Parts: sequence; structure tokens; C-alpha cells
Amino acid sequence: MFKTTLFQLFSAAISVSALSSSIPWEKNGTFGHETLSITRKNNGSILRLNIQNGPINLYDAKLGTDMTTLLNSLIPSNIPSNAKYPPPKVIVFSSDNPDFWMGHYDLELLIPGRTNLTTDETNALFANAVATARLLSTLPTIFIAEINGHATGSGNEFLVQCDMAFAGPNAVVGSMEVAVGGLQGNGGIQFLVRKLGMAKAAEYLLAATSIGAQEAADMGWVNRAYGSAKELRKAVDALTYRLSILPAGALNGTKTAIRAFGPNVGQSDADVATILRLFPEEIPLLPRFLELTDNQTANAFELGALRDIRDVEKAEGLV
Repeated sequence: MFKTTLFQLFSAAISVSALSSSIPWEKNGTFGHETLSITRKNNGSILRLNIQNGPINLYDAKLGTDMTTLLNSLIPSNIPSNAKYPPPKVIVFSSDNPDFWMGHYDLELLIPGRTNLTTDETNALFANAVATARLLSTLPTIFIAEINGHATGSGNEFLVQCDMAFAGPNAVVGSMEVAVGGLQGNGGIQFLVRKLGMAKAAEYLLAATSIGAQEAADMGWVNRAYGSAKELRKAVDALTYRLSILPAGALNGTKTAIRAFGPNVGQSDADVATILRLFPEEIPLLPRFLELTDNQTANAFELGALRDIRDVEKAEGLV
């Protein structure tokens, strides 16, 4: 269980703009609750954010707060006048975990009594995750997902919000929300429809399934797939270097024009309202999911070994 309060979770986000020494992109090494390790390149024009949050890089209160703190610090009005460096032109989200890039949302936050947070506080955390994801679309910085592990649930919502995504051989993308009684939020559905088309998006979202790197690249879920982690890193580094030497204004303006075709805020708000309505009804499903995943650890079920409905039936003792 989390032993923190909502005030503690967001105190870092509130104070981030107070001093230039607190600005995440001006730091080297580990930042926050050690869920993000930040490396600066090219005088800070490139940031690599390595996600490191336990066995499945769970999108929990810690990771959510660190993401909020970092992305809020990039909002132009939050940048102090005495900042040592300009904001980064490009940010890469990566992970050294061989199995997980970014995991799903912490389902304990959706079950009353599983944490010491109140319902209002857990709802605020959820709303904050929504606001954080939207910043990927609206901030001037170019965001790139470098995926070589699972990116399902919140991980998938996050990657489809990024400006580009590149996958290594261990990448797995998909949605598990329908299986636990919910739906993809944060623009996850609308962005995936724009990438795949309605019928393909329906095939994967409604069946709560996932696919590998090459299939994802072939249909446009990610930009490209690479045969090794080394090739993936080399290609992303080359792209980010090229972006870093181009004029920031031109990059920002082009991103803004591209994003004009994304989902509007009203659509995302409607999804959030549906999620908050569904989960009180579907909460009985969540304890069983936590049991099957050994409380959201990297076991065979969480890794997706039980993808086939027949295998799930066997796990439940139904056949």
C-alpha cells in the first residue's frame, strides 16, 4: 500500500518552477522518486528519460507524480526566467527493463481500501494522469517512445500520445482495459483509430489483445521496428540528434500543425467520465486480476503468456 498523501505526491510538481536548480531537464542522473533517470545530451537539447519503476514499470502514484513534475516544468509559463538552459527540443522515453517499457495503471488505486488514499485523492491521481498525457500533445517539445518491452494499458495510452514511436524486438503493444471492465482513456482510443483505422482498432481494443513489434510497425501502430535493442537505440539517437540541430520554432510549429488532426479535449473528457462510471460497477473483476498477476508483478500472466482465451479458461479451472 502507498503510505503517502496527495499533498506529498504533488509537492514536487508544485515547487518545480520555484528554482532553476529544481528544473528536471537541468539535472543529470536520477530525478524524483527514482522512477525516471534523466540523461542530457547536446547541451540539454535532448533528454533521455529512462523509466525504472519496479518489475513491470507500473504506472502508479510514484511514476505518475514524476511524469507530472517533469512535463509540468516544460509548460512555457512555468519556466523561470533564470533557467540555465532552454527547454529540450526532444525527449526520448526508454526503459532498460527487458520485459516492460511502461506498464498499465496501478489497479490498486481503483479499489477502495487498497491504499490509504481517499476516493477523492485517487480520482485526483487519475485526473492528473489524464492531464499529464495531454501535455504530450500540447507541449512544444517533440516526444519519442523507444519501446523494447510491454507497452500495454497506460503504457499504450502514453505511447500513442507521443509524436513518434520506435520498437525493438521485445516490444509488445496493446490494450487490456476491456478485459478488466474499462476502456482506454487519455486519447488512447482516438489516437489508435487515427493510426489503424476503425476496424483494426476495434479488433485489438475490443478483444483486449496485444501484438509484437513488426506487426505493430506494419500497421502503423509504431513508426518502425528494429531487429535488436542496439539497432533501435542507434536509430533513435540518430533521429534525435538531427532534430536537436534544427530550429526549435520550426519543430514546434510543425508539431502544432500535425496535432491539429488529433482528438479534441471533449472526446477525452467523455472517455474519462465513462471510465469513472464503469469502474465502480466492475471493481469485483480487479481483485482477481491482481491475484492472477501476483499483485502486478512480472509473472507469466502479466507478461502475456496467457493470451489465448483457452489458456485463460484453463487458468481459471473452467476446462
